[in-house]
Amino acid sequence: MVEIISAKLISYVKVDFLTEAEMDLYINMFEKEGENFYSELKKVGLLRWRFNRVWNKTGGFEISQMFEYKDEKAYAKGQEVLGKMIAGNKSFFDKINIKRTASRSINLMDFYG
Repeated sequence: MVEIISAKLISYVKVDFLTEAEMDLYINMFEKEGENFYSELKKVGLLRWRFNRVWNKTGGFEISQMFEYKDEKAYAKGQEVLGKMIAGNKSFFDKINIKRTASRSINLMDFYG
């Protein structure tokens, strides 16, 4: 039997792009680096990472990412990992125009299965 650990802290990030080409570059980077990116975050307490294309965004290009953390400590450590990843890919991020909007939440109820 597999124990399912419920996330206590969730971070939801929307990333808006000016062009589809910029969005495709962003997707391509995460397709190449996503597994390593997830592995590094998992080491500090990330339970789940979802990377989605928003399909109902009329006239725009948007990605959403959801990060589910074990607890607040894991979230704080995850922010350090994310900061290092962004700094390590500065030349990439400097080439594309993005607008990030982040929401944080504490999980109150979780139904699945």
